[in-house]
Amino acid sequence: MAYRLKPGKLGRKAMAAYDKVQRAFVGRFLEKDPDSPSGYALRTGETGRKAAAAYQAIEDHVVGGYKKVETAFADAFLEETDPSPKTAEGQQQTGGNHEKE
Repeated sequence: MAYRLKPGKLGRKAMAAYDKVQRAFVGRFLEKDPDSPSGYALRTGETGRKAAAAYQAIEDHVVGGYKKVETAFADAFLEETDPSPKTAEGQQQTGGNHEKE
């Protein structure tokens, strides 16, 4: 089972703002292209190249900000665990005392 952190009020606002920028970009700078795997192609020209660079900068900034928040959360609230802790003899560790009969 996989889990993800609930975004909360601020997270939803950030995702909505990003979605709004993305929709505006698609509407202004992309055109339908049936030969493209995504179904769209970038409009050519200097304006299109500038727009792509600006969009990439915004995306990098948003992703970078998210990574900083994620790293801070992980550092503050999570700890790494070894998926299969081993003892010196190579036996898997178990909880409690287990004596041989």
